[in-house]
Amino acid sequence: MKRRLGALLESRAVFVDVEYTPELLGYHVAAALWITAAPAALHSVGEALASHYEIAFASATAGPSNLVATVVARDTAGLYAYISGKLGQLEGVQHVETAPFLRRVKQLAYRPGR
Repeated sequence: MKRRLGALLESRAVFVDVEYTPELLGYHVAAALWITAAPAALHSVGEALASHYEIAFASATAGPSNLVATVVARDTAGLYAYISGKLGQLEGVQHVETAPFLRRVKQLAYRPGR
């Protein structure tokens, strides 16, 4: 069984994903980001986003913006610091639309007993 699971994980047929409630870890602010990156920088900006611990989700998309991401922060000052610092300093980022989550009504999470 252990070898089979190891083979499935190695082949990427199975992956482990963890859902958590960010507030329990002290992250009380989240926001959706629509990012426009220069076409030549799209891959490098996407790779950078994937490496940032503040980013819970990132994906390439089509339309006026070519990347979408969800950022989590401890507070609004942390959100501002991320957008004006790490994100704002990425070469190729041309524009960022930010939509803070005011209230979350549904999230992908299993909660026993609910």
